[in-house]
Formats: sequence, C-alpha cells, structure tokens
Amino acid sequence: MHLQKLISDILCYKKRGVFVFCKTIKCRLLRIFGVLQLEKIFICPSYICNADCAHCYEKFPRQNFKQALTTEQIKNIIDQFRNLGGCRVYFCSGEFLLRPDALDIIKYARSSYMAVSVTTNGILLDEEKIENLKVAGLTDLIVSLDSSDPNRHDLLRGVKGCFNKAVNGLRIAREKGINVYIWTYVSKSNFNELEGIVKLGAELNVKEIFVFFTLLSGHLFNKDKENLSYEERELLRRRFNNRSRVCLEFQSESDYCIGGGFRHICVMPSGDVTFCPPVPYSYGNIGSKQLKDCLKNIKSDYNRFSHCTGQCIVNFAEYRETCNAKFLYE
Repeated sequence: MHLQKLISDILCYKKRGVFVFCKTIKCRLLRIFGVLQLEKIFICPSYICNADCAHCYEKFPRQNFKQALTTEQIKNIIDQFRNLGGCRVYFCSGEFLLRPDALDIIKYARSSYMAVSVTTNGILLDEEKIENLKVAGLTDLIVSLDSSDPNRHDLLRGVKGCFNKAVNGLRIAREKGINVYIWTYVSKSNFNELEGIVKLGAELNVKEIFVFFTLLSGHLFNKDKENLSYEERELLRRRFNNRSRVCLEFQSESDYCIGGGFRHICVMPSGDVTFCPPVPYSYGNIGSKQLKDCLKNIKSDYNRFSHCTGQCIVNFAEYRETCNAKFLYE
C-alpha cells in the first residue's frame, strides 16, 4: 500500500511545485524504509470557540465542551510525536488562539524543529496578533472561509464582521512572510460557493485553497441529505482538479484517506486519539496509552477500510458500525 500511495503522490503533487513535490516524495521514501512513522499530527487543545458554525464537525448533543488539554499534556504529545519522526504540527479545533498559552505552545513545537500550522476562524487576527505569531515561529496560517460573500460567511459562522477580519488577517500574515492558506468545504447547502472562494484566494495570493467534501460529523453527523452524491463530487473534480491553488481533499473517487495513521493522526481535547479532527472514534487516550500504541490501533483500521474511497471515512456506515474504535459522544 505504501508503494501504491507513493506513485499516487507523484502524480498528484508534481503539479503543485518542485518544493512540495520533493518534500512529499522524501517523506514517502522515509516511511517505506521505516524511518518515518508519522508525518503530521492534529492537536485539538479545547472546544472553546468564539463562533457558532452551522457545519461545525465538533458539536454533538450532550458533548462536554469543558474538556481541554493542559499545556504540559500538549508538550508531551509533541515530544512523543517527535519520537515517531513527526515534522508538522497542526493546532486546530475550537479557536486555538483563544488559549493564553498559544504562543508558548507554538514556540515549543518550533524548538523541536517542526513546521507549525494554526487553523483559525480569523476573528482574533490583527497586526499585533499576527506579529506575535510570527515571532513565536508560526510557519503556516490557515483561515477557514465558507463563502466569498461577507454576509453569507458571517451568517454561517454566527459572528458579524467575521469575514472582514479573516480576509484582513490573511493579507497581513502574507505581508509578514507567513504562508497563508484557505480551508473550505462543499456540501449540498453551499455547492455553488467554491468558485467565489477560489477567486478570492487568487486575489489574496494564498498558497493553496484546500477543499473538504461534506463531513458527516458534529452538526451534520446524521444529515445524509447534506452529503454530496457521486455525480456532484465528479462535477467538482472536473471543474477544479486542474485549477491553480486548488486542492480537493479527494481528487478522484479512488482516492482513500491520507490520514488515519498513514500520514497523520489527531489528539482531541479529551486526550482521545482519532483518525483526524472530524472523525469522532477513539483508538485510545493519552491518559493511559502512549501515542505510538494508539497509532498501531489506527493503522490496523486504516488498512482494513482502505476500500472506503472518494470521501471522508466518517461518512461510511461500514466504518461507523464495525471500526475497532469507540464513539466519543455516546
């Protein structure tokens, strides 16, 4: 499977630039020869957020929103990740920049020679905040956008003025030399938003617009009517697969998950280890297990469900019903 994925990456990443292409192939070769066990990790420190997104993948009924990782727990996760050969940390979930220890955590990850990304809704971004992030060592700033229409975006986020703050933050960060990205998604309800976001991304000169297909998690967990059909996914691929700056999460219907222990895993605010942030199934908790042991459990399911392709694994009833993991929010 590793060799198959290497060939796929050669075809997929070559068009995205020599640096990205070479870095990707280097990581794949290191993995094939057993040097690199895990390339990336998503760390979700808490659920606390200053927005209320209609599509939030975290909001489940009766969820304990008070759960949070401590500073020391996060640093310990980074240490364990480094021992697995990890090289890139993503801080996401809730609004990471609300944490008073955010800058300290970024500095700690950078002290381990890792690239550090923060995913944010952009509400807290201003020149002072972005300058502090740069000084702390932030390498990549990812801002989530749902629409190129300010009113539509603000409505989906539940915060007036959110769009302008997010767009302004992207501009300032780029001017300060931080790599900037847009993350967005496509579901039934916002199927026609992507074209406008792509144009906005070009105007802002972002490095990439990463596009998730519908994630049936959180608010959308049992909302199958929001999921894209095969025909809709194929239409998006025909429109955007060869567009500059645009990267669809699943560029063909035969693409399978690039996470799940192959390229990355996730640690939730509860300490539970999952495939990735939107997949609410736990393969162990850092309170009782080492990250490497949880990783072994995840890899087992990754191989078992490699036939679940074309969209996120959380969308498949087979995974939900037969995976070797515990649903987090029962």
